[in-house]
Amino acid sequence: MGEQSSSGELIVRCECGFEARGEQAQLVPIVQKHGREAHNMEATPEQVLAMARPA
Repeated sequence: MGEQSSSGELIVRCECGFEARGEQAQLVPIVQKHGREAHNMEATPEQVLAMARPA
């Protein structure tokens, strides 16, 4: 799970409607920032990647 697609692009969709797309190195900090700022939640890189799907 959380494996990168052949293009390397992943997507994370939040229940609030937020969506982020990019390669793993770009995506993780964006999703972590969203979690902190919008939901006052901390997410590990592993948690972010568990939510990610191939784009």
